Amino acid sequence: MESDAELIGRSLAGDGEAFVEMICRHEAAVGAYLARRAGRGLAEDLLGDVWVAAYLYRLGTASGSS
Repeated sequence: MESDAELIGRSLAGDGEAFVEMICRHEAAVGAYLARRAGRGLAEDLLGDVWVAAYLYRLGTASGSS
């Protein structure tokens, strides 16, 4: 199994499968954290926002901007 650092590196280099693997690996933990902090209903919306923000950051980093 690849480390998170390896997956992040691959993702930032443009590997979409590595990004999906990171989501699958951490979705439950991030969702549980958000549910504890914001409540279950809001956590679902926030979780989507987290992944969108990560994806947009990934795109900006892959294209050379940040």
